[in-house]
Amino acid sequence: MKPKYKKYKIKKGDTLQSISEKLNKTTHEVKNFHNIFCDSDNYIGVTFPIGLKELYIYPEYNEKELSLIPKVPFDDAYKLLLKPTQNKMNYGVMYTIKSGNEENTLKFEVSIVYKGKTIGDNHIFEIDRISKTFINDEEVNTIADELAVKTSEVLYPLEVVVTNEGKWIEINNYKEINKRWKKVKAKVLDEYEGEWVEKYLLLNEKTLENEAYLLDSLKKDWFLNSYFNTIYVYYSHKFKFQTTTTFPILPNCKSVSYDIEQKIEEYLDVNNSIRIEQKGKLKEERSKADLENEMDIPYYGILYPNQDMAKGKYRSLYFLNGNTNLIESLFLECSIELAVEKEIQVVVSLL
Repeated sequence: MKPKYKKYKIKKGDTLQSISEKLNKTTHEVKNFHNIFCDSDNYIGVTFPIGLKELYIYPEYNEKELSLIPKVPFDDAYKLLLKPTQNKMNYGVMYTIKSGNEENTLKFEVSIVYKGKTIGDNHIFEIDRISKTFINDEEVNTIADELAVKTSEVLYPLEVVVTNEGKWIEINNYKEINKRWKKVKAKVLDEYEGEWVEKYLLLNEKTLENEAYLLDSLKKDWFLNSYFNTIYVYYSHKFKFQTTTTFPILPNCKSVSYDIEQKIEEYLDVNNSIRIEQKGKLKEERSKADLENEMDIPYYGILYPNQDMAKGKYRSLYFLNGNTNLIESLFLECSIELAVEKEIQVVVSLL
């Protein structure tokens, strides 16, 4: 049986940064791994606690130990297969939205079930909301929030088309969603009244007017972008590669791009899980001014080529079941440094 951890004796002059570099890990990984196994007195916060002598670190193995550790079940040429199941999977979802010093959380639960294949050999998944929505741990209680939740009910159950790489690309049940709108609208008008309510419903109606409008709207959905990410792909013999990903961190313009390194661990971890990490930086043609004004094209970036370019970071961790390759949990965070810094965190865990 493989050990869960090894110990590193802290030497004079050692810092979290220097130890992380020696171990070829990020400071975040080293700190979090240690904090899993240590007692409360040795918990690492911003700095090492006074008197800390040892760190719990990721274990390294000799050849004999490695031969006992199960490897990730790749298909030919290091392809990680998407292996859907018709068993319903329930997840808890939490968003943390940071804007400058302001921070809010949003929580809900969803179910996902596989419905079959399309003619083009893609996959259909059904997503449904199975809980109420909580904002900052309280059930939604303002009229605006209630209205947003009630109108969003028209989307569920939502069927999406997903590629063999795990990326969602289309809506499969647009006509059903459109039919539901009449009932949802009538229900809302039964409970609420006022000119602003009618204007809000009109905006929703325009989004549902045709499939392209609804697809554009759903492309800004954080859960869909996080869960149906491109992780079932061909990996290199070094188990990593460079690529580009996007995320809709700004609500009113096209998703921003990040250059990332995507890496899969060759061996299953102590929980028999497959670990995939994506890590990178913002890479945009749009300048800081373009993004501040939520523009889809690099207007100021082209007009004024010496404009400041925005900075930002992207990191995600996926833990997949080592037998089924299905997501058991994920953590994603991305940021963009504008006049008011924006950051989104998404956490998804099996219930």
